[in-house]
Amino acid sequence: MLQDIRDKSQGIVVKIIVGFIVVTFALFGVDALVTSFNSSDKVAEVDGVDITRTQMLQGAETQRRQLISMMGSQINPALLEDNLLQRRALDELIQRAVLANQADVLGLGVSDEQVNAYLLQAEQFQTNGQFDQTKYLNFLRSLGFTPLAFKERIKQDVLIQQPRNAIAGSEFVLPYQTDVVTNLQSQVRSYDYVSFSLADESEQTSVTDAELQAYYDEHKDSFKTPEQVKVDYVVVSSTDFANKVQVSDAELQNAYQALVAETAPEERSASHILIETADRSSEEAQAIAKEVEGKLAAGESFASLAAEYSDDIGSKNDGGYLGFIEKGSMDEAFENVLFSMQQGDVKEAKTDYGIHLIQLDDVSKVDVPSFESEKAQLTDSLMADKTRDALLTAHEDITDLAYASDNLEGIAKEYGVDVLQSAYFGRQGGTDDVTANAAVIAAAFGNSVLEDGQNSDLIELNDDEVVVIHLNDHQPESVQSFDEVKDQVASIVIQDKALASLKEKALAAKASSSTQWTSVESAKRGQDEITSLAFSLPHPEQGPVTDIKDMSNGDIALIRLNQVDVGTEPVSEEQQQAYQRYLSQNQASLSTQSQQAYLTNQADIER
Repeated sequence: MLQDIRDKSQGIVVKIIVGFIVVTFALFGVDALVTSFNSSDKVAEVDGVDITRTQMLQGAETQRRQLISMMGSQINPALLEDNLLQRRALDELIQRAVLANQADVLGLGVSDEQVNAYLLQAEQFQTNGQFDQTKYLNFLRSLGFTPLAFKERIKQDVLIQQPRNAIAGSEFVLPYQTDVVTNLQSQVRSYDYVSFSLADESEQTSVTDAELQAYYDEHKDSFKTPEQVKVDYVVVSSTDFANKVQVSDAELQNAYQALVAETAPEERSASHILIETADRSSEEAQAIAKEVEGKLAAGESFASLAAEYSDDIGSKNDGGYLGFIEKGSMDEAFENVLFSMQQGDVKEAKTDYGIHLIQLDDVSKVDVPSFESEKAQLTDSLMADKTRDALLTAHEDITDLAYASDNLEGIAKEYGVDVLQSAYFGRQGGTDDVTANAAVIAAAFGNSVLEDGQNSDLIELNDDEVVVIHLNDHQPESVQSFDEVKDQVASIVIQDKALASLKEKALAAKASSSTQWTSVESAKRGQDEITSLAFSLPHPEQGPVTDIKDMSNGDIALIRLNQVDVGTEPVSEEQQQAYQRYLSQNQASLSTQSQQAYLTNQADIER
């Protein structure tokens, strides 16, 4: 059927439809196209507001990209399953619709200016403290948003957050609540314990073949070989375009000039005498400046005159010394004079603060590297950029080749690469960079590759490599034979028997009057694992409380809690403030969750 679709995709009707889509994208972006298909594809309704399948699919795709961006190759491929992502996306859309409807009822609003201000101030979109349009657009591209759609998303985020912020801001913590947490955290416990080693018990435990066979027969489903696939794949990297791009002399010169421009700017060391005009007239200030200039001409030192005349309390007692200054750090009028001076000069500058007599003490000369010394590195950098851009440009062609064929030979031939073959791997991924990639794993077990035998879509491994995969072989899940898993079964049965034996010994020790206990006095919370287990026991109201606890290494601990006391060590004010912040944040979170649950319960939701 898929091949029929491909064959018919060359027809005139399909070309007209594709032409419409292209024009829509070009003129209005993806939002217009999405809107055009939204009206008749409803998947849910919240108080009369429709949620469309397109919105759900967009939300699922955004979640998929966010997960891959945050977790990379470490992500569990199960998190990328379409059904799971779509359910989560629909749940999120419903919750957002509930909150948006509430904001509408409350008459709240967000202006475009507020959204623009938020985006301009967001640190993730800044470079050196300034808004970076390239970084912003790359971020949007990574999430699959157009600028218009992203701004609308931010506008709704800010809108629905307003009531939540109001609720969170109304929370407060009473002193007694902080005291309760302080007392709990400083609590100490005295207890006795006996530990029983699972490893030692396992060494003394034996099992028969009949026991192993019986366990295997009862737990066959636990000994399955997971579903596995083997794939063919082609990797196209930016280096494959090295012989197709060139770096011109003009480009090298431009790169060199950019490098020079980025080199640390010239700095000038200066001292000054400031004669303020805030409390005196300009004429009076000018007269004092002339007096100082006369004394300088007569041979008096700049430093001594600064101590006597300067109104700059920060520098007057240090000879007026300001240190090294670079352009853009001082008043423009001050800098214009300073950077026009020769070393040793004294010149006058007028600013809003008053009259400055500036002395240029030193000039920090910047060593600019020569073009020849940087040429090789600049060439490599430009080549890397150009080959990466060439790969990016080729994405569409690679995608078309993958879609147009039922094998990988066309891509391999077009880009001069080999068709490679992976080892078998399951849904947890393989051990190499390709089969360990979450997007590759998701594609390998996706319907189009696994069931329909098609090439995958283009998958970005990193900025310099993309891959397309094709199913080579599929091995379904199967139960392993007893002989294959006998050692594994033996380990499980021995451990189970040893653990049961330890439990019996612990119960006997609990009832015995001759048990040898190890005592611990005034233990603090979390100092070791046994202490943490002791803190899980209830207070000994009617005498010691004794219980058997499992430890993380498989051992058993018999613990007898004797006494619970409040610690005597003082708690710092900083720690108390931390407890207060924790309580406040926790209460705010609970309140906003309760509000969300209430609004959801009150809403008319149809799925």
